[in-house]
Amino acid sequence: MSVQSYYKLARVACVALALSGLAGCALQDEAAARAAVGDWVQLGETQYYFSRRNCAAGVFEVKATRISSLLTKARSIRAGLRHLDNNRPVAFEVEGLSPNMVSVQVMTMDQGRGNGIFAAGIVGKDCMLEEVSRAYLIALLDPTSVLIYEPRARFMAVVDRSNRRLFYAQGGGRDALSFSPSCSA
Repeated sequence: MSVQSYYKLARVACVALALSGLAGCALQDEAAARAAVGDWVQLGETQYYFSRRNCAAGVFEVKATRISSLLTKARSIRAGLRHLDNNRPVAFEVEGLSPNMVSVQVMTMDQGRGNGIFAAGIVGKDCMLEEVSRAYLIALLDPTSVLIYEPRARFMAVVDRSNRRLFYAQGGGRDALSFSPSCSA
C-alpha cells in the first residue's frame, strides 16, 4: 500500500468518525429543556424525555398550572404575533382556542411563524413514544391547554392544565442547533 493510499484511508476514517459523532449529538438535553421553561411554569418531576439530533421531546409534571408573569401572555392571535415579531416568547392564552386551533390561526395570519410552530410541534413529536404522542395530541386539542412558543430556540410547549403536565417539543433547525449547548461547535 502506498503512502497516498494510507492518507486516503485515514481521511475516510476521519470523515466517518466525524459523521458518527454528529449523528449521536442530542438537540437539547433534559436540564436545558427544563431550564428553558422553568422560569415560566413551576415544574415537578420529569415524566419523559428523549432527544436526538433532529428533535427533542419531554413531559414534565406541573406543580401549578399558573404561568408566570415572566412570560408574555397573549389573549389574541394578533397580540401573540406582535410579541413573536419582536422575537419574544409568548404564551397564547386565547379563550376557547386549543393549542392546535391557535397554531392554525397563526398559520393563517403569518405563514412563517405558523411554520415555525408547526415544525417544532411536529418534528418534536418524532422524539415521543406512542403513548406520549397520544397524550400530546389530546393536550393539543384541549381548549384549556396553553401553547407557548419560543421563536429564538424554536421550541414549543403545551401546558396541559387538565392533567397538570407540560409537553416540550423542539425540531432541529439551524437556529435551534446553535441554541443547544450539546450541539454547539
